[in-house]
Amino acid sequence: MPFLKEIIINKKTKIKLWKVEIGEIDNSNLNKHDKNILDLKKDNLSKEQFLAIRKLIELEDLDYIIRYNKFGKPSINSDLNISISHSNQIAAIVFSNSRRIGLDVQLIESKIINIQDKFLNISEKIKIGKNLTIDLLTMIWSSKESIFKAISKKGIGLSQNIIIDQVVEKAKNGKGYYINGNQKIRFHLEFFYLNKYIICYASEI
Repeated sequence: MPFLKEIIINKKTKIKLWKVEIGEIDNSNLNKHDKNILDLKKDNLSKEQFLAIRKLIELEDLDYIIRYNKFGKPSINSDLNISISHSNQIAAIVFSNSRRIGLDVQLIESKIINIQDKFLNISEKIKIGKNLTIDLLTMIWSSKESIFKAISKKGIGLSQNIIIDQVVEKAKNGKGYYINGNQKIRFHLEFFYLNKYIICYASEI
């Protein structure tokens, strides 16, 4: 079974990771709701990622049932909050008692250089300066995606509404915030490397 590993953040926060392999997971045990969602998936990779998340939830607690709100934010029948992510062959879920959390997995690829203007603002570009690397860009991108998931609202601009104050590559942590008018919500960022992937966990401070 391709359960990869479990990352313990603290006593009440953990990340579970699964290595996705096409055709590996049997979908016969899905409930009707999940089967309907699975049928809407168009490609085999998306279907397998979907099934992998269900397997990770099952490993945590057989009684957990996942549902989504109108913004697509997932939740389970528990006091714990969750956030999910998948990229290529990695599927991940975080369970936590923190109020606002977000999880993102990104495959490290050079093409991120070509899309940096879509998520970086001027102040972030100035901070990066000549220190631009593919890893750093991926960490910032993953940070913004994590905060985006934690806020879970329509109309959020990654460059305008989500600002990354700091990303420390060696320490594998950082700080960022969501801003919209007078509302400002700060987040602590934690990063983990898994082969050619970067994982970011964002939690409200």
